[in-house]
Amino acid sequence: MSIDRVNISNAGIDRAQGTQPNDPTRNSGKDRNVPAGSDSVALSSKAKELDRLANAIDQSRAERLDEVREALESGTYRVSARDLAQKLIDTNKK
Repeated sequence: MSIDRVNISNAGIDRAQGTQPNDPTRNSGKDRNVPAGSDSVALSSKAKELDRLANAIDQSRAERLDEVREALESGTYRVSARDLAQKLIDTNKK
């Protein structure tokens, strides 16, 4: 599978993000002297929990894919004809 590059013009975005000459909200905080390398990010406990769960799901999917791949390669992967027929019926109902 490959993803083709698409040329997208950012002209509309650039104009929308342009600063207005007397717009104080766009310039607030830009005049502060901040030492280089002092940026930081703090994640809430909920964000950390969501990240942990997302990683667990990704790992679970990868493990399942490995199991299916091994079964396919060894010739032991079996699909229930009943389950396959039901999936086909459900898909065609939509």
